[in-house]
Parts: sequence; C-alpha cells; structure tokens
Amino acid sequence: MQQLDLNAKSSPKKIFEMLEKEVEEMGFEIEQKDLNRPWGGFFVISEKQITEFKKRFFPELVLTQSQINQKLSPKFLIVAPEKRLSWQYHFRREEVWKLVAGTSGLVRSNTDEQTDPLEMKIGELVILDKGERHRLLGKDNWGVVAEIWMHTDPQNPSDEEDIVRLQDDYARK
Repeated sequence: MQQLDLNAKSSPKKIFEMLEKEVEEMGFEIEQKDLNRPWGGFFVISEKQITEFKKRFFPELVLTQSQINQKLSPKFLIVAPEKRLSWQYHFRREEVWKLVAGTSGLVRSNTDEQTDPLEMKIGELVILDKGERHRLLGKDNWGVVAEIWMHTDPQNPSDEEDIVRLQDDYARK
C-alpha cells in the first residue's frame, strides 16, 4: 500500500477508486464506505476478517481471544490533503491507528487544549486512550490510516454516536 500514488493533485474519485481496488486485491471485503466526508472518507472492513486485518496492519498489537471476539470495527480512514477531522474524544473506546500510506499528522492531548501536531510515520503504532482528545490531520498528500476500535465496555460497544466533538471545521455536532 505504501507504493500508491497519493498525490495531492489527484482527484478524490481517483484516490478512492485506487484505494478500493488495493483493499480488495489484499483480499479484504469492504462492508461499508463513506467517500463524502468533508475531510475524506473511510472503508469499513468485514468484522469476520479482523484476524487477517490485525495480522497485516497491527502484528505487534497483543490482543486476547476475548478482545478479538468482540467487535473491533476494522477500517481505513482516508484523509485529504490539508483537511482535518474534528477535535474529539470517546467515552466507550480506545482507538488504534497506523499510517499505512501517504502522509498524515496527529494532534493529541489529555485536556481540551490542542497541542502542536505530531508527524505520523508509516508503520508506527498509535494507541489513543478512552477520553484522550485527538485529531487526524491531512498533510501535503492524501493519507491512509488503518484503524481498529478497542471497546472499553464490551456489553455496550462504541459506535459513531460515541464522538464528543470539541471543535470541528465543518460545524458538525
């Protein structure tokens, strides 16, 4: 995936088509996709492929069988150049990220105050704790981040409603 041409001048349509083809060629089934987010989009991978997804993108991450058996919501976040996701946190999940292609940055803090952006490095594991404020940033080119959710309450797993937005460039609540 690192060899993909994620040039900022490429159209979103071209980027998403190229990434979708790459994901399918890796043998992953895309269960859901949203390519119309103001910051880019995402591909949700079939939950039944979590073992393969973890092995390929998070081999250093140690998970118990109980954790693997719960919903982990494997996905790829695709962030457009110079765009950013909301400044946010979650009550019911940790997130595990890894930049797998392109360029991206990250802002993280244990308070509502945003800190200086960090450069994400290809292949570097990022674990965002429950309640930790965070924001994914687009840099000079498109970025692709593999993500899994670690639900902190398996009886009440996190979902898209478990987002507390502290700031958002697109006026979302």
